[in-house]
Amino acid sequence: MTKTLTVQNFKGCQYVQLSPEGSLVVIAGDNGAGKSSFIDAFTELFDPKGTRLTPEPIRHGETEASASFEDTDLGVRITRTWKKNDAGRLEVVALDGAKYSKPADVIAKLTGGVIFDPSVFLTMDDRRQRDALLQMVDLPFDLDAIERERQAEYERRTVANRDVTRLRGAVASAQPAEPDGPDEEVSAQDILDQIRAAQDAQYAHDAAERRYKETGEAKARIEREIADLRERAHAAAEAHDRAWATLNATPAPTVPVDELRVELAAVEETNAAVRAKREWQKLQAELAEAVIDAELAEAGLAKVEQRKRDGLASATFPVDGLSVSDTGITFQGVPFSQVNRAAQLRVAFAVATAGTPDLRLVIVKEGDLLDSSSLDWVRSIAEERGYTVLVERDRDESRQIGFTIVDGQVEGATAPVAKVAAAARRERVDGCDTCATQGIVPPHDPSTACASGSRVHCTCEVCF
Repeated sequence: MTKTLTVQNFKGCQYVQLSPEGSLVVIAGDNGAGKSSFIDAFTELFDPKGTRLTPEPIRHGETEASASFEDTDLGVRITRTWKKNDAGRLEVVALDGAKYSKPADVIAKLTGGVIFDPSVFLTMDDRRQRDALLQMVDLPFDLDAIERERQAEYERRTVANRDVTRLRGAVASAQPAEPDGPDEEVSAQDILDQIRAAQDAQYAHDAAERRYKETGEAKARIEREIADLRERAHAAAEAHDRAWATLNATPAPTVPVDELRVELAAVEETNAAVRAKREWQKLQAELAEAVIDAELAEAGLAKVEQRKRDGLASATFPVDGLSVSDTGITFQGVPFSQVNRAAQLRVAFAVATAGTPDLRLVIVKEGDLLDSSSLDWVRSIAEERGYTVLVERDRDESRQIGFTIVDGQVEGATAPVAKVAAAARRERVDGCDTCATQGIVPPHDPSTACASGSRVHCTCEVCF
């Protein structure tokens, strides 16, 4: 298995090419020497989304930067080239020359979607640790979808509880209803009609009474003049009889008008009590409905959260005892932030190397957090699981066991010659002897045709 890592003109890294052996690759060097730039280049190289992580990726004074990773076992070469301060152009090619039309998809498949940095994981807050871990867990549900569902139930419960509080206040401040009070409002018009009918009856009765008196007086006069006016008396008697019949046919009012007037005055008071009772009953009904809705929302929220807990309990996490809570992650039931540092470190590296992607690479930017025994443990885990761990570290024995970067290059190496003479550029010469004769360092593998341009780290214009 051969892996080749090459970075050129990326930030402070001038030219570094490594073909490391073993599972642990330590990149050492002073601050500002370029070791962080080398690590950052691969962080960006393996970002399938092409997120612009570095504001100015191109080394000062240069026009182009590149980072490439070649793996002979996988038969693939991954290259990102920056010609301006953007996310760069990503290219993935098979070592047999075939190009992939969707390089981001290839990287996502090769890496499992993420290159996990355990040291950065340890510096994250609880919520970000939880999100990073969940990217590596196959859950029986869509966590975002269930979180949206939980949020909807939570908002529903909030609204229902707000209505309960409002309605309880409204019920408390409303006029209490008399249990034996009337249920229907009284119509004032009905009483007015009764008063009018009673008045009409009284008027008719009074008129009949007056008429009776008048005819009686007429009868008396006529009787006094009976001798002379017998015919008039007879007529008056007939009229009197008719008036009597009319009087008998016209009944006196049965409803006392004065009592009706008192009842009319009490109508509004009665109706106000009826309306108050209805409003109170309506508020009571709304309150009961709001309480039921709040209880249903509470039950729905509990159901969603239980389903979430059950799903997380049944999920397979990269490390036994590892799980997530609503706010972070837990280990053996204890919040991860409360676990001792050594256990945190071991869990983080176990998580980083728990998967089985095709490209098994772990990048550690905060390698100075690792003491010698921790570094040995990392090496053993990497060897056991077939991972390569790329560590930026300059403490203890780092420079003895790793590669030391000085002024943007591996200590003792020289940068490749960028250009050759014009005569050589015009000549097409198959075979990498051209590189050697023109002083291009490092020369190509003799099995590779220099003029094919297949070696991305070569900048000579014979190839390109």
